[in-house]
Amino acid sequence: MKKILLFLIGLFFLYAPLQAQPPMFAPGPGSETVSGIVELATDAETATGTSDAVVCTPGNVASVYQYDTIWIGAAAMAPTTTNGATFGSCEYATNDLQRDYYAFDTSTEQYVDFDFPMPEAWDRGTIKAKFYWSSATGSSINDTVEWELRGGAFSDSDALDAALGTAQVISDVVLADNGTDLQISAATPAITIGGTPALGCLVHYKASRNVSGTDNMLEKARLFGILIQYKKSNTVSAW
Repeated sequence: MKKILLFLIGLFFLYAPLQAQPPMFAPGPGSETVSGIVELATDAETATGTSDAVVCTPGNVASVYQYDTIWIGAAAMAPTTTNGATFGSCEYATNDLQRDYYAFDTSTEQYVDFDFPMPEAWDRGTIKAKFYWSSATGSSINDTVEWELRGGAFSDSDALDAALGTAQVISDVVLADNGTDLQISAATPAITIGGTPALGCLVHYKASRNVSGTDNMLEKARLFGILIQYKKSNTVSAW
């Protein structure tokens, strides 16, 4: 009898520590407790959703979905009163495709402005831009056009005529004679928004053709629109 009792006590001390082990992942609100070993998803698996047998972490999601873009077409822009670009609209005859644009001169620096409140998830940091454009008839392959963009943040009670940030320039080379092809520039260097970017601020942008640089195309450059990329890192709350 004594031997049986000692045997049972031994079993208790052997298995009790195993039963007391905590789960590998502590449950959060509305989550399920899971024990065992799991495989963490790579960024590529998070982006494509190719596996149901791996676990995504907040870091995976942030690394994959941290950037977004905003499209500003020519119709959403306004020419400046001083040296403003010229608005136009043309139909490409074969398929009757109508496109709005702003035409920028080859010798005088001309401008268009636009503004909008940046998305609340914006990290208030630098942005980048790509220019979608073409040219008037007469352009030649390998001609160079330079585009530039600057911006400034305006919050409640800020002066409306404050200076914008420093412009950044991107060059693009003509790919087809006579402006028959769409041109998409590479991304500009990082653009620092002037002023003090804040939640809900209005960001005012100024775009132009930088004729004082390496730009050598003799014809007018036609700007169809600008694609702006920004980084997201802020949590969006209900108003």
